[in-house]
Amino acid sequence: MPSSLSPPGSPRAPAPGRDRQGGPGGVSRFRAAPVLLALATAKEYRAALSPLGAPAPPPPGHAASWRRGGRDWLVLITGVGPVAAAMAVGRALGEARGELAGVVNLGICGSFDLAAAPLGAVVATCAALFPEYGLHGDDGVDARGIAFPQAVVDGCDVYDRLYLDPAEAATAMGLALPEGVVAGAGLTVAGVTASPAREAALRAAYAPLTEAMEGFGAALAAACAGLPFLELRSVSNRVGARPPGGWDLPGAFAALGRAAAVLLG
Repeated sequence: MPSSLSPPGSPRAPAPGRDRQGGPGGVSRFRAAPVLLALATAKEYRAALSPLGAPAPPPPGHAASWRRGGRDWLVLITGVGPVAAAMAVGRALGEARGELAGVVNLGICGSFDLAAAPLGAVVATCAALFPEYGLHGDDGVDARGIAFPQAVVDGCDVYDRLYLDPAEAATAMGLALPEGVVAGAGLTVAGVTASPAREAALRAAYAPLTEAMEGFGAALAAACAGLPFLELRSVSNRVGARPPGGWDLPGAFAALGRAAAVLLG
């Protein structure tokens, strides 16, 4: 689904410039506050932030302060998976006591469509999807099958997806999206897809462009805190492919570093 469209009444990230801190200024106040940069692993952290002068990777789950380019940042290694991401980002948001401009999740991902998002491409998530919540049956997963949402954001029930607007979130946080970024739906999984059959089933059910393991958890934490959220990932592999020929980790890490350099300015 394009980032500018979502069904009526669907949960979305907060509008850019929305001042949840109770003070004047909207976007300008957000821009003056630190941005939380969340990455799952130390390898992704070193690829994205170390070349820009970031401090040594902090222990997982503990945010560290960083000043660069005349502004303050918080850097965080969440650990791998949606639960770890939600816990770590939620903890960092709580410790920041609301004084944040927003949350950025950086990392690598798999691509469901190498024509649209080839190896090394940078993808901005326009819908964070979580296919593992709900009632599991022979025909798949019914996100509303147990009749309980995971959260309520701005009066909207959140079951298995959050719609995002990468360009507006970047503007709200005073960041610049790199040129050539591809927008697409991002699937967040607790178990990486390792077979063509599962890849085909997920593609048919959700029409995603990418697969990763933290986006939805981090997005939900940010949405519950009323903060803009941006997920930016570089493609390291084709979803469902485990042979080495279907991967390019060095290329993905290099692309992630270039994207971070543009994003942070």
